[in-house]
Amino acid sequence: MTRPPRGAFVATPLVLVGALILGACGETFINTEATTPPSTVATTLPPIAADAPLPDLFAELDALMRRLDERIVEEEGDDEALARIEEVWSAAEAQIRDRDPDDLFPFQQAITLARTGVERRRPADASKGYRILVTAVTQYDTTG
Repeated sequence: MTRPPRGAFVATPLVLVGALILGACGETFINTEATTPPSTVATTLPPIAADAPLPDLFAELDALMRRLDERIVEEEGDDEALARIEEVWSAAEAQIRDRDPDDLFPFQQAITLARTGVERRRPADASKGYRILVTAVTQYDTTG
């Protein structure tokens, strides 16, 4: 009985592995006709008027912050929402500061938590900020 040489068994698996690796390589074709360019349409919201009524500003802050925690988790639209929150807050803050600066703290706390939630990817902070905002708006007297 004759045996094959020792090196034959070692070389055979290496040849097979090499053939499989090289066989997996191939040319890549990109069909440029099938791709569509990214949309360049930007959705912009109207600017916030400095004299916008506080109840309207509070309603928009509520709508923006209500689902901010979910946007953070989904990583979709949270930066845009925060930018709009900052814009609305700028108008609301000026009005609250003019009327009664002592009422600013809970609102500032809510906005800071929203900011922290987005910047540090902490949805719990955004959620807590929303709860503080709801309480602050409920307790704030917009008639005076």
